Amino acid sequence: MLLREGRQYEMFLARAHDREQWSSEQLRAYREQRLRQLLVNADRFVPYYSRLFERLEFRPGEVELPGAMSGLPYLSKHDILEAGKSLIARGRRSVRVTGSTSGTTGTPVTIVQDFRSVIRENAFIGRQLAWAGYNPGEPRVWLRGDVIVPADDTTGPYWRMNRAENMLMMSSYHLSEGNAAGYLRALIGFRPTLIQAYPSAISYLAKFLETQDQFYQSTSLRSIVTSSETLTEEVRRLIETRFRCKVFDWYGACERVAAIGTCEEGAYHLLTDYAYTELEPAGDGLFEIIGTGFNNFLMPLIRFRTGDLVELPKKNVSCECGRAFPVIKRIDGRVGDSIKLSDGRRIGRISAIFEGLTGIAEAQVVQDKLDAIRILIVPFDNFAGEKHRAILIKNARQKLGSTAEIEVEIVSDIARTSNGKFREVICNI
Repeated sequence: MLLREGRQYEMFLARAHDREQWSSEQLRAYREQRLRQLLVNADRFVPYYSRLFERLEFRPGEVELPGAMSGLPYLSKHDILEAGKSLIARGRRSVRVTGSTSGTTGTPVTIVQDFRSVIRENAFIGRQLAWAGYNPGEPRVWLRGDVIVPADDTTGPYWRMNRAENMLMMSSYHLSEGNAAGYLRALIGFRPTLIQAYPSAISYLAKFLETQDQFYQSTSLRSIVTSSETLTEEVRRLIETRFRCKVFDWYGACERVAAIGTCEEGAYHLLTDYAYTELEPAGDGLFEIIGTGFNNFLMPLIRFRTGDLVELPKKNVSCECGRAFPVIKRIDGRVGDSIKLSDGRRIGRISAIFEGLTGIAEAQVVQDKLDAIRILIVPFDNFAGEKHRAILIKNARQKLGSTAEIEVEIVSDIARTSNGKFREVICNI
C-alpha cells in the first residue's frame, strides 16, 4: 500500500500523466536523456557492463544516441544466468526486491530491483488503469496467478478481500465449470468498476457465460485490464461481448524492458517513456521486441531479447487519443509459440483452429515431434464430442497439411506455469 500510494508514487504517476501530452520530439529527447543516464550508471557501477564497454571502447557519456546502441550486443536469458551477480550494480544500498520469470522458454531468471524501480513500475500501471477509466479507491477485482487460497481447498470461497486497496482477490487456480457461477455471483455482489485478469482466467468466465447464453449482470463494471498472456482478437471480442465492457490489454515483460498499453480508442501504444525499444524483423511481417528499460538502475538489462512478437501498422498512424506514443497493430505472442514442420515452415496463430467452436473451456496445442500435434481440450458440458473433434482435426490439417498427425485429447485441466500463466502453444522441439 505504501509503495502504491506514497508521495513518491504520486510524483511518478503525475509525471507519467504529464508525458501523455508531450510531442514526439519531446518524447525523443526524454528517451535519449533516460537512456544515457542508464548507460552511464551501468558503466560506472555494473561490473558486467563496465567490462563490456571497455572491451568495445563504448563511452556512454560521449556516443550519439540512440544510434550507437546498435554497436552493443543483444542480451539473452542465458547471458543473464551466466553473468550472475556481475549484472547487479555495486554500492547501491537500497532495499532489494527479487522476482523470477515464469520459465516458459527455459530456466527461470531472477530479476533484482530496488523500491524506486518498483514504484516507477506501479506508476506506469497506474497510468494504464487511468486510461481504462479507473479512479483510485474504487472497487476492483484481481484475477491473476496469485495463490489466494490453498490449491487443495475444494469448499471455497475462492476469493479474499484486500480491504486496504478495496480489492477482491480471486483465485485463478480454482476456476471450473462447477465453480464458475459462484465466481460470477461474487463479482456481481462486489460490484467492481475494474477487473485485472489474465486473459485465460477472465475468458474462462466469458466462455461459461456463452455456454449459458448469458451476459454479466452488473452496470458498475467499466473495463477489464488483461496482461501477462497473449490476448487474441477473438478472445477480446468474446470477453467484451459477455462482460459488456471494453478490454484494455497491457504488455509488460517480467524483465521490465518494454511496455505497451491500450488507450481509450482501443489502440496499442509502445510506451517510449518506459524503455528504449528496438523492433527486430522476425519474418511474416512480425517484429521481436528488443528492450532496454529505463527504471531499473540496480540491474539494468540493455538490448534484452524478449522473444515477444508484435505486428506494426502498414504505415505510420496517429491515434485519435492524441498521444504521441507509437501505435502497435497487434501483440502476437512469443517466438516459441509456433508449430514447426519438416518442410521448414513455422505455423503461428494456430489458435485460429478453435474459432467458431463452442463448448471449449480451455485448449492447448502441444508439439513433441515434427508434423504432429496434440490438442488438449477441457470441455464444457455442451462440447459436441466427435463432431467437434472432427472439426478441430479438419481445421488443423488446413494449417499444417493433409499428412500431419493430429490427436485430440479430452483432459480435466491444463497445467499452468510456475507463475500461473496459461500457454496456448507449447513446442518441445
